[in-house]
Amino acid sequence: MRNRFAAVSAAVLFTASLLVGSASPAHATPTGCTAWASGYHVYSQCTGGTGTHAAWAYGKHMNPEIGYVSYVGQPVGVGEIASVTFPGTVYRYGTSLYD
Repeated sequence: MRNRFAAVSAAVLFTASLLVGSASPAHATPTGCTAWASGYHVYSQCTGGTGTHAAWAYGKHMNPEIGYVSYVGQPVGVGEIASVTFPGTVYRYGTSLYD
């Protein structure tokens, strides 16, 4: 009985080590990101890491029937400047990160 338990334990450990050894590499997101606004435009830029990022804005749309909304711009690569145009008053803005 003892040898059977040892054989099963060894098989479980071997299988677990294969799963850990074959895990995909960790995904990295952009780092060193800053965002800024100028009028109806919001910009963001990330200086390190990998992946993409996009500028986002939240505020009150100029059309009162629409009210408060969020806009997200197109993702761009690290080192590039992302932008989004917001048709109204921007209350908050930032950077969305993607890996």
